[in-house]
Amino acid sequence: MKIFSFGMRVAAVATAASVVLLGSAATAATAAAGAAAPIRIMPLGDSITFGVGSPTTGSYRGVLSRWLAQAGVSVDYVGSMRSGFSADPDNEGHKGWTIAQLTERVDDWLAIYQPDVILLHIGTNDMVRGNQDAATDLDTLLDRIAVDRPDAQVFVAKIVGLGDYDDTAAQGYRTYFFNDAIPGIVASKGPNFHVVDDSDVHGIDMWNREHPNDYGYRKIAWNWYRALEPVLNPDGPAWPTAGDPYRAAAGNHCVQRSWQGRAAEGCHVWYQRDHKWQLPVTTKVRYRIKAKGRTVTRVRTVTRWLVDD
Repeated sequence: MKIFSFGMRVAAVATAASVVLLGSAATAATAAAGAAAPIRIMPLGDSITFGVGSPTTGSYRGVLSRWLAQAGVSVDYVGSMRSGFSADPDNEGHKGWTIAQLTERVDDWLAIYQPDVILLHIGTNDMVRGNQDAATDLDTLLDRIAVDRPDAQVFVAKIVGLGDYDDTAAQGYRTYFFNDAIPGIVASKGPNFHVVDDSDVHGIDMWNREHPNDYGYRKIAWNWYRALEPVLNPDGPAWPTAGDPYRAAAGNHCVQRSWQGRAAEGCHVWYQRDHKWQLPVTTKVRYRIKAKGRTVTRVRTVTRWLVDD
């Protein structure tokens, strides 16, 4: 079997995608037959990469692969772990792991699976444990990746925020300062390293304190998708933009716990109003009036809107 460099894979995939968009079905089939093997993508990280918080444990991987397929990009997820019910459940997501723990094993994984693209979301457990050296640990991990896979394209996430809990201030500050350090660290590693901002996944995007729900995972998938386009598709045509969760008028958000109380907990359809997610909560209010000399109890329905700040 032929071995293709990452650049050759990108060129072949882009050519096939262009023909699919512009040519006949027969021509597209011919181009696909001659295209390179799928681009190997390693989803690398902790329980968020594994998919905790999603009922299917699919994380962002299933929806991302569907969007890439619609863009004409064939991918093969690689890794030693399996989670989710998609056709390609491979990943390198390790529940509870810190940056340093990934660093101890990453050489072996990269040698075995030889990814062309690495999607790295790591650091949440360091924030939980108050690791003050998390930024230094990330710098070390990226150095290892650069040595092991010098031609790979590495996408490094600013990690997700936190759920709507009322006791997250200290961890929130740690997360903010860790994310603030990431662009400088990534920039120092060269042009094959890219920052992807997942920090706006928070609040009702989270199933619990640290793990996204399915809507949050869609947002992560979208962030990867948009970041991958200029690298995998430098010469166009533009990838499809249907399904953007940031532009949705409504979305189903499942929340295990919220400081706003039981009305916000569970699975509900939230709506975009005034550029914020809001949830209508309907209650019945009893009141008494006098009618024809008698006091009568009446009931009226009142709707208030919870706002995800």
